[in-house]
Amino acid sequence: MPSGFHHITLNVRDLDRARHFYGEILALPADQDFPGEKLRYRVPGTDTRLVLKPPLPGTPDGDRFSEHRIGLDHIALGVASREELEHLVETLDTHHVEHSGVHHDRMGPAMVTFRDPDNYQWEYFEDVSQSNQ
Repeated sequence: MPSGFHHITLNVRDLDRARHFYGEILALPADQDFPGEKLRYRVPGTDTRLVLKPPLPGTPDGDRFSEHRIGLDHIALGVASREELEHLVETLDTHHVEHSGVHHDRMGPAMVTFRDPDNYQWEYFEDVSQSNQ
């Protein structure tokens, strides 16, 4: 039986831009960097890796992610507290990244929604199971 996600791979237009966004803005810890080939980050608190690769041959110039196609819709991660969400908002503001602000999902937990430079939608949720411990 699976014990969790090993990795998620996203094709990105520009590895240097992705390095700045995921490494500097989101502060994901780098795991491996193969210049020009791929970047790999650890998702904190998990055994999951986020792998970023350049577009596959045949990808149209200027192509961006869209959830209006079959496939991935968005990626959601949990954080330990509302304070972490508020810190994320401050960081996104500092780097001029549009976001939803801290708001409540219709299911209840606080969350922040934003997009990366390739238009992948990310959601960070307050993990209420962690904050109640």
